[in-house]
Amino acid sequence: MTEKEIYKKFIEWMDNPFMEWTESESMMPMITSFITPEEAEFLTGFPWGSKSLEELADLKGMDPAELAPKLKGLCDKGLIYEGIREDSVRYRLLDSFQIFLRMPFWAGKDDETLKTMAHYANQYYMDGWIDQNKPVRRKALRSLPIDETLESKKQILPFEDITQVIDNYEYYTVSHCPCRERHRLDPDYIDSSRPSEVCLHFDELGRYCVEHGMGREITKEETLEILKKAADSGLVHGLSNWEKSPDTICNCDPTYCTVFRPYHHLDHDKAMDPSNYKVKVSGPETCKACGLCVKRCPMDAIQLEVSAKATNKFCKVVTVDTDLCIGCGVCVHKCPTHSIVLERQEEITRPPKDVREYAQLMLADKQAAKEKQA
Repeated sequence: MTEKEIYKKFIEWMDNPFMEWTESESMMPMITSFITPEEAEFLTGFPWGSKSLEELADLKGMDPAELAPKLKGLCDKGLIYEGIREDSVRYRLLDSFQIFLRMPFWAGKDDETLKTMAHYANQYYMDGWIDQNKPVRRKALRSLPIDETLESKKQILPFEDITQVIDNYEYYTVSHCPCRERHRLDPDYIDSSRPSEVCLHFDELGRYCVEHGMGREITKEETLEILKKAADSGLVHGLSNWEKSPDTICNCDPTYCTVFRPYHHLDHDKAMDPSNYKVKVSGPETCKACGLCVKRCPMDAIQLEVSAKATNKFCKVVTVDTDLCIGCGVCVHKCPTHSIVLERQEEITRPPKDVREYAQLMLADKQAAKEKQA
């Protein structure tokens, strides 16, 4: 079989409803620069559902002892996922989003192969690939309010309270932000002073990261400290958008994030799902019109406008577009006069109950969009 035929079969196998291939000149260079023909041939037909080493050995016609190191190498590269639960170890193929946009960049490596792939992946992402997710109403991340910005926790739900979320885990890890790293490896990257090692993973996913060199184990206390530094620097807490066992807290840089870039540059009508809070101007008379909240808002939801209530020399106060606000608290966190607060909304929305329900809702939205276009 020729290399062209091998990659063709691999592309056909990787095409699935969660992340389909779209036409672009960047697609093939992205794939071939990162995945060798031998890897493509091995991964073609590799199960999407989790399988044990013995099951995979039967499938591939290999001795388990020979197969195990091969699987480890593919996990190290971010092509296969290894799930470790108590005494059970199972493997499954990762989808193209995870392979080309996420897993390989967690380690923060300066690798020539990664640099080449990152360049094409960034182009492909913006060249229509991510547009297939535009109709998805529930995004992969949900805004998690900065803890210090909540005046009261009396009504807060467990999935909104960052302290309760953190308390639910047994194993804590941190990796580099894959979005930032992917752009850092690209020549067009503009350096940022914001911290990069801020991508938090927990329990099973965390163990995968540490086992395969994509992250390091940390304590719960270190996790909370990373969250504080992220909040101080203007990064947005984004939690996996399901209630049961969310495995990730991203700290998103709006300039490079895979959920914010489509909103700001590709006319997507949504970034991450909002929390059940919105920013409210609590003290227009105390506002200094410093503009810090305007600068920090990831959604361009805050402006300074002339107001008769203003007492500052600029005669301006903060105004909030609540339709755009995602209730992250990034603006409130650094307001020097406490003129804005996070206010709980009367209408409460809950995320999908688990990752399976989230996936079903995602596919339903994409299918409905296809039928509408047909």
